[in-house]
Amino acid sequence: MRATLIGRFLLLAIVWLAVLLPLWYWAARWLAAPPIWLAGTAMKALFGWVDGFEQQGVTAVLHTLVQVRMRGPQGADVLGELAPEVNYPLYGYGLVLLWAMLLAARTERWWLKGLIGSVLLVPAQAWGICFQWLRDVALLSGPSGAAYLNYSPLANNLIAYGYQFGFLMLTPVAPILLWLAFNKRFVAALWLEAALEGAPEKSAERPPVQQTGDS
Repeated sequence: MRATLIGRFLLLAIVWLAVLLPLWYWAARWLAAPPIWLAGTAMKALFGWVDGFEQQGVTAVLHTLVQVRMRGPQGADVLGELAPEVNYPLYGYGLVLLWAMLLAARTERWWLKGLIGSVLLVPAQAWGICFQWLRDVALLSGPSGAAYLNYSPLANNLIAYGYQFGFLMLTPVAPILLWLAFNKRFVAALWLEAALEGAPEKSAERPPVQQTGDS
C-alpha cells in the first residue's frame, strides 16, 4: 500500500501519542476516579467479603475480610486482612490511544467522539481492575485465602479467564473498536486505497492472451 493515507495516519498517531501521554499521566489521578469507583462499587455489591475500597493517587485499593498469613514485626506469622492494589495506568492507557487515533485520522467532531469514547471505556477499565482484585484475592492469597473463600476450581478458572481477557484483550482492543466505529469513512478510504494499489499489480501479472487463427 502506498505510504499516503495509512502512512500519514500512523505517523500522526505516534506524534499525538507522544504529545498526549504526558498530559494523561498528569491527569491520571482524576481519570482513574470513575473506573475505580465503578469497580469498587461492583465488588462491594457482589462479594460479601469486600469491606470497602479507596483510591490512593492512581492506585485502587480493595479492603477485604479475607484472612491471610503474613510476617509479623517479630518474625512470627500472624493473620491479617488482605488489601490488594491495582495500578490504574495498566488499564487506562486505552484512553490516550483512542484520542491519539481520533486526532491522527482527523475525525469529524473528534472532541465529541473522544468524550463519548472516554465514557464508554470506563466499564472496560473497571473490568480490568475488578478481575485483578479477584485474581489477587482468589488465586494469589495462598492457602489461607483459598480456605477462607472456598471457591471451586471452576470459579477460580473463570476468574483467571476474566483477568486474562481484561488485561490482554479488552484493554488494548476496546479503544481500537471504538475508533473503527467513529471512523467508518476513514476505514473505507483505507480499503479503497488498498484496492486501487493492488489492481495494477494483478493486471500486470496476468499472462497475455494468445490469438489463434486459420492459416
